[in-house]
Amino acid sequence: MEHTCTNNDSIAREERETIELGAVLIETKQFQVIDEFQSLVRPIRHPVISEFCAELTGIKQSELKNSEPFQKVFKDFLNWLPPEDELLLVTWGAYDLIQINIDCSFHQLTPFSPPNTLNLKQAYRKACKLRKPVGLKKAMEISFGAYTGSHHRALDDARNTAKLFVIVSSSLDKIDN
Repeated sequence: MEHTCTNNDSIAREERETIELGAVLIETKQFQVIDEFQSLVRPIRHPVISEFCAELTGIKQSELKNSEPFQKVFKDFLNWLPPEDELLLVTWGAYDLIQINIDCSFHQLTPFSPPNTLNLKQAYRKACKLRKPVGLKKAMEISFGAYTGSHHRALDDARNTAKLFVIVSSSLDKIDN
């Protein structure tokens, strides 16, 4: 996911808003992509994104102006997800779930806490025996030589995370969340 941001922290962490949600659904027997979800999200608290945020993500203000608010996009996302007992939610780092719940709280929605989650950033560090966690782009460079797509675009980040999940999956039994 991508959220509002500035280069000077003028938007408090608890006021950041999701501006793009992307996900890849894979089946874990053959690790095949079976579906994808992508949607831009119109911010409410800070409706005009910073120039820094636009440059970082490549998301244009005009695109956000015509997109749906978080409540609608998140409802569509929840409807897209498989049942909880069939879901392992994999994120690159812990912040995505924090950000989703910042938005859920602001929009008075039920907190999002899927029972099965994996912080792939930490799992990748352990599986690759790295001293410290690395960013998604660096992990892709280590594992595949290059990042695929546009960095800081939600669906491309999700696609790359899914590729790294395949590498880590053989070690999942050995990794603590």
